Amino acid sequence: MKKRSLLLLMAVILTVTLLAPMTASAATYYHVSGTSFVKLRALPDKDADVIASYRQDYAVVTYRKYNKDWAKISFSDGTSGYVMRKYLKSSSSFRAYVTTDKTHVRIGPAASFSSLGTLNRGSRVTVMTTGSAWDYVSTNIGTGYIRKSFLSKDKVSASPNLSVPYTAYIKNPAGNTVNVRRGPGKGYAVAGELEPKTKVSVTWVEGGWSNIEVSGGPSGWVMNEYITRSAPAPTPTLEPGTTPTPKPEPGYRAYIKSPNGKKVNMRHGPSEKGYAVRAQLEPGTEIRVLSTENGWCKIKAGVVGGWVKKEYVTKTKPSSSGSGSSSSESGSSSSASYQSWSGTVKSENGRKINVRRGAGKGYANVTQVESGKKVTVVGETTNWYEVNFDGMHGWISKEYVTK
Repeated sequence: MKKRSLLLLMAVILTVTLLAPMTASAATYYHVSGTSFVKLRALPDKDADVIASYRQDYAVVTYRKYNKDWAKISFSDGTSGYVMRKYLKSSSSFRAYVTTDKTHVRIGPAASFSSLGTLNRGSRVTVMTTGSAWDYVSTNIGTGYIRKSFLSKDKVSASPNLSVPYTAYIKNPAGNTVNVRRGPGKGYAVAGELEPKTKVSVTWVEGGWSNIEVSGGPSGWVMNEYITRSAPAPTPTLEPGTTPTPKPEPGYRAYIKSPNGKKVNMRHGPSEKGYAVRAQLEPGTEIRVLSTENGWCKIKAGVVGGWVKKEYVTKTKPSSSGSGSSSSESGSSSSASYQSWSGTVKSENGRKINVRRGAGKGYANVTQVESGKKVTVVGETTNWYEVNFDGMHGWISKEYVTK
């Protein structure tokens, strides 16, 4: 009797052991593969109720083979059910390194899932499943998903951005102003310009660009070659009665020419596409050519800088500047020949006033200024003033500027 009871107990233990769910080993895991979405069913049958659908690359945290076609599993979100085995792929775990700063660790394999947090370049993770686009990883902030393209099996050095922010200064050996763009690339619009020696705070570095902030000026992205951590040398003090030596003007003198006598557009960048018109110059206007690029000249006309097609620039002074009919907005004046004056921004209700990229509400904002801000008016249209302030340039509706 005792022998029979012992055999029965051993049979029960063996049965429970065989039927117990088997958690994936420390080195082998599964994920959804071979289909965009897989259906998790309540029973191992194609006609069984669907519990939920899971997208490609979703990780499986427990796996038990049911038969040749089905497996009972649990996904990384904790939901359990049956899935056809042909849509599950195994993979081995391995160590990897994050290649990009501010890399999100998400709760699911898509950018639409919420983030557990971010990891910086050089952070070490354990990849448990590697999918077509997303990997399921274990990190020091939790277990989740990282884009496959942001991971490398080769060791990656820590990011220099761990030391930001830091104080820096604008530099330009040519002495010209430096463009501040809205993104890390020349394809982004110009948000403003900064003079050399301007003090800035570098908040991030990406590729060959630095994201900067500056008090009272435009914030955005500047090419690294125009950033230095070295403070500029102080301006030497002159002896009483000593006349300072004038700084030579950059570039060379030239003039605007126009075959049809119309004004010539000066743009924010070297292209008619993507760069707004900054000013219109009369034929005969004296300018300084600072550089050339792909058929365009970077110029200064008075205090205003911009880009003009090379075909409209000549070193020969025209005999007559001509009448100069407008080529675009009626009533606009050239900032190069305009008699500038000092003005003050006014606002009846104390709110900030928009400074726009052009003379009209259809232009994007450069920034906003407080009521009482001092500006230099360098041009005007019927309803707008063209202004400079704190190294920035833009347009303000006339109703908000007073002499």
